[in-house]
Amino acid sequence: MLKKLFLFLFIGILLGCSFQSFAQRDTEFWFAAPDNSDVSSNERDHPILLRVSTFNEDSKIYLTQPANPLFETIEVEIPANETETIILAATRAQLTGIECRPGGEIVSYGFLLQTTTPVTAYLENSSEANPDIYSLKGRNALGMDFVIPAQRTYDQRQNSGWNQWNVIPNTFLVVATQDDTEVEITPSRNLAGGYSSGNTFMVTLNRGEVFVAQSTSRDANQHLSGSIVTSNKNIVVMVNDDSVDRPIDGPDLMGDQTIPTEMLGQMYIVVKGFLDQDRIYLHGAVDNTNVYRNGSSIPLTTLNRGDMYEFTLTDYSTFLESDQPILVYHMTGWGQVGGAVIPPIECTGSNIIAFTRSEDDDSDFGIIVITQAGNEGNFSIDGNTNWLQASDFQDVPGTSGAWKVSNKDLSDNIIENNNYSIENSSGLFHLGTITGASNSCRYGFFSNFATLNIGPDQTYCKGDTVLLDAGPGQDSYAWYKYTAPTTVIGTESSIEVSDTGKYFCVATYEMCTPSDTIHLAWHADPMPNLGPDTTACLGTPVVFYPGTFSAYEWFDGSTSSTLSCDTAKLIWVKVFDSFGCHNSDTTEMFLYPQPVPVPIFHD
Repeated sequence: MLKKLFLFLFIGILLGCSFQSFAQRDTEFWFAAPDNSDVSSNERDHPILLRVSTFNEDSKIYLTQPANPLFETIEVEIPANETETIILAATRAQLTGIECRPGGEIVSYGFLLQTTTPVTAYLENSSEANPDIYSLKGRNALGMDFVIPAQRTYDQRQNSGWNQWNVIPNTFLVVATQDDTEVEITPSRNLAGGYSSGNTFMVTLNRGEVFVAQSTSRDANQHLSGSIVTSNKNIVVMVNDDSVDRPIDGPDLMGDQTIPTEMLGQMYIVVKGFLDQDRIYLHGAVDNTNVYRNGSSIPLTTLNRGDMYEFTLTDYSTFLESDQPILVYHMTGWGQVGGAVIPPIECTGSNIIAFTRSEDDDSDFGIIVITQAGNEGNFSIDGNTNWLQASDFQDVPGTSGAWKVSNKDLSDNIIENNNYSIENSSGLFHLGTITGASNSCRYGFFSNFATLNIGPDQTYCKGDTVLLDAGPGQDSYAWYKYTAPTTVIGTESSIEVSDTGKYFCVATYEMCTPSDTIHLAWHADPMPNLGPDTTACLGTPVVFYPGTFSAYEWFDGSTSSTLSCDTAKLIWVKVFDSFGCHNSDTTEMFLYPQPVPVPIFHD
């Protein structure tokens, strides 16, 4: 089972790769804030923070809720190599319009973060007793097919006191990025709102709207692991597990922004955090998927689409390989737990990652690092080469020493709320950060994905120019049109085009060549018809009607669907359809004078 892994490493060595990738670095991030426990005597659902980190360029950020006209756009300028903390809700009263609730409903609280230069970002529930972070994955989070990750090991806290404190059952949030997005959901367990396990239903969302899919029970076996979500346009999905009640240390939040099935891989490394026992949850995306562990030729498990397999990780690390893509969800922490979606190791990784240690009294801070052998002695953190050294790494079992990993306690080195960057001068790596204590944990994973996502097919108006954007972080780009597949029409991350047809982009990233295709078509032009030139008698008005359209602009500035005219002149109208496309028609009005009356005389 290791032939593919070693071929992957060998090609990378032959290419002599240049390293230009950054962790989940992007200029557009969609997300939503889940609902969590509202405990009057124990702050468990706020504050809600957004943390944005820049690299070597200043950035201006714009935060909006596209479906909520009451939300005022937040604009912030962030200097290079800094982290800005945006407080979305400082008090419980401010959570209205931020947290997505209730279950089974559509709400208007989806967020869109746009920036002028590439940044990294994560959402944080920074409550004292129930925190976690949700690493935002930019365009890597966009997709139209998802298998929902969740744990089924531990109930959510359920004694009578906690029921009174409103512990929220296991939830996932579906956020639409375009109008008229049709979402089909097949829940693995019953959902609030009367949606039954195994029965597919559809909701239609507009840009920025969120469907709140929530279990009807806090029992572990009623968690929503393996639910299937598909759509006709790009969506993002947040997963959330409030107050996971691990008996040894008590309840804590775990959640993340997940990734679509097209971003899943077949090789993963999971590194144990600082718990006595970590848990790993494997989710199948394709039927009859065999999963192998640590180089064994005997399958650890066989998964169908929507299946979940869990096991305890007591070793320092483990290597997982499958013959079809899978999703890996990891539970770890310091005492209480946090959760993170683990990136695959194929065609992924970063050579520099910005991170921040959250403020948490009496907490510890550690990092998880995964890299290829030969890179382990070339790390620096803000230029300091002593905090993470080659001696801090161990071999990953089943990889014959090809991969190295470390979980390093940096509690005495990393200061709260400061911006740090970890960098490797010779290769790529993956980074997990864990801030935790006996009563809290924040766990998130940060890594670039070597995938391209130009976006869905588009239909636009004749004469318009369309921006095709493959996103930052690749080593090189080459754009082509299908009618001339060998002619490069652009080498930047984005190009502007005005012709219809199929376009595709091929990038290079390390030893990988990700690509994507998009088809552009024209909307049919609206066709107003004012009829032929018209002749009427002087003083007799004529009503002109071009047809039914969304909007009208007449030559005299009027905007009604009809125009009444009783004077000779050139008449024109511009009409607009529901897509904003427009077209015009012209006619001319002629007048005959009224006939002169001829008197009639009678004898």
